[in-house]
Amino acid sequence: MLRMVSNMKLTCEDPTELQKTLAPYFAGFNRTTECADAEGSMRFMHPQGVIVQKDTTSTFGKEALTDLFKRWYDFTGPYYFNRYDEKYSGGGDWIVVEARMELVKVQGKEVILRGEVMHIWKKEKDEWLMFYEQYHVDN
Repeated sequence: MLRMVSNMKLTCEDPTELQKTLAPYFAGFNRTTECADAEGSMRFMHPQGVIVQKDTTSTFGKEALTDLFKRWYDFTGPYYFNRYDEKYSGGGDWIVVEARMELVKVQGKEVILRGEVMHIWKKEKDEWLMFYEQYHVDN
C-alpha cells in the first residue's frame, strides 16, 4: 500500500474538470449496461480491478469480474445506470466519484435497485479504467 501511495500524484483538481474527463468513459460503460454486455463492461475495468458490495462480498481480477458481470446481467438484463448527487475528487492518475445510483430496467422501466456507489478510476497510459467500485444497496 505504501508503494501505491508514494507513486500517486497528490494533486486536487477542479471537480468539474474531473467530471468532464470521465464523462466519455461513463457514457461508454453505461452503453454496455444498456445491452447487458459483460465483455464490453470489462473494457472499462482495470485488469486488477475490484468490485465490492459493502459489508457483503468482493470480487477481484479480470476473470472473476467478467464472470460476475455475466451472472449479474443474466439476473438483471439490460439496465440504465443512473448516477446523481455526484461528488468528484482526486487528481493526477486517480479520480474518485461518490454518488447515489439507481439501476432501471431498459424494458419496463422497473427500478432494480437504489443505493450508493463509489468508483475509483486509475489512468493507465492514455485511458481511464475503473480500478475499484464499492456499492451499498438501500433497504
